[in-house]
Amino acid sequence: MSVVVLLGLLAGASVGAALGRLARLPMWPLTGALIGAGAVHLAIGGGVSLPAWLIFVAQVLVGSTLGARLGPTALREFREVMAPGMVAVLATVVAGIGLGLALWSSNGLGLVESVFGMVPGGVGEMVAAVASLGGDSALVAGIHLVRLLVVVSVMGWLARWFKRRDSGGTRD
Repeated sequence: MSVVVLLGLLAGASVGAALGRLARLPMWPLTGALIGAGAVHLAIGGGVSLPAWLIFVAQVLVGSTLGARLGPTALREFREVMAPGMVAVLATVVAGIGLGLALWSSNGLGLVESVFGMVPGGVGEMVAAVASLGGDSALVAGIHLVRLLVVVSVMGWLARWFKRRDSGGTRD
């Protein structure tokens, strides 16, 4: 990937995040950047991906951000929700596999793409897994990006709704 393309993607992501904030998108840094970088990617014809070193740096930053939030209180709370959390994760994975098998049998997509596209997981991790199995990683990335946008949007809306409801607000 050329430096110009990389800078273009990062600029598109930054502009998208800024516009996402103005448009009051839920979780605007993520959704706006996703839309902005995606728009640039489509405008230049697609077919490029970020260099592995940059993906690594981004994953380290996300991991560091999450790790910095852990403390004794978080670990105690984690212990309390571990069993129900495992049940929820297993149910979600089983549902994702079922939806993937249904998609595979009804749509003509490959089995690997269908199942990995429907199970929960990080976009990067699922795309890497599919690529290592020789599947169409671009298709799986597209499926997961749509999932990510829907989940982030719905969860942002629900969080605001519950917050208003909890504070006695009457707006939907």
